[in-house]
Parts: sequence; structure tokens; C-alpha cells
Amino acid sequence: MAKQRVSIKQVADAAGVSTATVSNVFSGKKPVKPELAEHVRKEAEKLGYSINRAASFLRSGESGIVPVLVPDLSDPFYTSLITEIESHAQLDGYEIIVANSKDDAETERGRISALMSWQPEGMIVVPVSDDVPEQLFDLRDKFPIVLVDRGTEVEGFDTIRVDNAEAGAQAAAHLAEHGHRTVLIVASDMRLHGVRERSRGVVETIEAAGGSAEIVEVGPVPKVGSVHLGRWLDAHQMPTAIFAVTDMTTLATLTCLAERQFEVGKDVSVIGFDDYPWMSARRTPITAIRQPIEKMASSAWTMLKSRMSKDDEFAAPKPLKCTMEIRASTQDAKLTAGMA
Repeated sequence: MAKQRVSIKQVADAAGVSTATVSNVFSGKKPVKPELAEHVRKEAEKLGYSINRAASFLRSGESGIVPVLVPDLSDPFYTSLITEIESHAQLDGYEIIVANSKDDAETERGRISALMSWQPEGMIVVPVSDDVPEQLFDLRDKFPIVLVDRGTEVEGFDTIRVDNAEAGAQAAAHLAEHGHRTVLIVASDMRLHGVRERSRGVVETIEAAGGSAEIVEVGPVPKVGSVHLGRWLDAHQMPTAIFAVTDMTTLATLTCLAERQFEVGKDVSVIGFDDYPWMSARRTPITAIRQPIEKMASSAWTMLKSRMSKDDEFAAPKPLKCTMEIRASTQDAKLTAGMA
């Protein structure tokens, strides 16, 4: 015999609250004191209660589902962003559906079409490029859509992004202060606005300090990027400093330097992008520009929730600021004089 589904009334009786309170805890439609909400969730978990999404949708016309579509689930930036968004969504009684575009526009179109079967109430999207998928222009009339990181220069969409030019300038200023005047920018894809802006921030700042910065484009895959960077280094004079503008190009850079037995912080100074535990758990910890992932996620969720609640007065935040974690991988230029 099939096990009977636990009802909302059973949860209410076990928690000593009304069915309306249980409903509000799991739907997020009305606020419930955090202590009481936690008590209700624990009692629900003990009973094995789960929300009947289909029945809820039939009653209210609201699915409680929000898809989050990202370009690459192997990239820790996107998995970190999803984890933070999921925490906010869960607190407000929503479930997220995660989809991976695999950095491919055709796959992206297919994922968007498939996600529509969930009858979403809203959607958070990191496009595979700065070109927003055509489907989203039609779908934004059906439910709110928030773009994060990419595609953020397109009018008509709520967007969350960081100040990429300032992030690049911040890295370059640190290098310039340490006497570096020949800087190599390791970029993934210069077609992306964020990558171009980070690179621009570096070039302008280093040139203002009397130096020069060159750009090598190596792609988003670390193993492939390492090969491309190696070819560039074999054909050029070694710079005194390298700035990798994404987490994947940071991995590519460190792999390439290790294969050529260059010692980071001694033979060449290095600044990476994004900041993960492995960057400090090294013989030479890596100086890194840190994106405010927690703030990006909370801003994206707050924006989306306000739109789902029909709060048209809520304004998108200004570009968020990155910070820098200074570690041993950046030293004075006289200590990293470059190698032929």
C-alpha cells in the first residue's frame, strides 16, 4: 500500500499552529517570525511533509518555481552564485530549478524552452554571451527576469553586475604601486563586456603610470587556456606581472607557469580573479580580485522577488564593487624582473 501523503493540517497540529501559518512558512506569501518558521520546518521534516506543488499551483496559479540558468556548472563562480540564490529562495518559500547552458547558445535556447514546462514565476539568467536570448524578450511579458553578470547592457531587463572597469583598475593600481610597468592580461573571451571592461581598467591604469599592458585571449577552459598562454609566452618577453581576468583564466595561468617552472611571486607577480580557498591554500597564496557573490545573489533575488510581488518601485542597485585580497603572489617589480 502506498504511503499516505502528510497533510498540512498534520504539520499544523504537530507544531501547535494554524494551517495558515504552515502555509505562510512554505509559501513565503506572508512573513512568519524566524523562530516560529524554523519550528514549523523541523516538525514538517519529522513528519516527512513535502509541498504538493501541483495542487498548490491549481489552487493559486503560482508554482513557487524559479529557474536559474547559468553557462557552466563546472565554474565555481556559478555554483557559488546558485548556492547563495537558493538560500534566499528557500527562506521565501520558493524552489529553484538549476539549468546549465554549457556555454552554448543552442543549448541555452533548448534549456529555456524546457524550463517553461515548470510554469515558473520568475527567472534568473546568466546568458552565455552579452546577446540576450531572443526567447527572453517574449517571456519577460509573462514573468519577471533578472540578468546577472552578462547581457547586462541590454535595455528593458533588470540587471545585476559588478563594476568591472573599477575591478581591473584596482588590480592594476596595486601592481603599479609595486613598480610593475609591463603587465600581461590573460582574458577568456573579449566578446564579453565584463572581460573587456576589466581589461580596459588595467590598460588605462598601467598606461597612466607610464607602463604598458598587453592582452592574450585564451578561452574559458583552463587546460586549453594554459596551452594558448604558453604559446604567447614562448613568443614574447616575459612580463613582470600577470592579471588573469576570470577564475578559469587564473587556473590556466597558474598551470602554464607551473609547467614552465616559473615561481609565482618571484619570477612573475600574479593577480587572479574571484577568490576561493584553493587560492590561499598554496605554497604562494594568490592575490585576487573578489567579486561580491553574496551581494550579487541577494540583489538578484531581492530584485526578482520585488517584481514577482508587482513592486515596480524597486530600483536596481548600482554596479557592485569588487574587493582585493592581497597575498604573496604580488611582489615588487625589482623582485620579479621578468625572464627572456
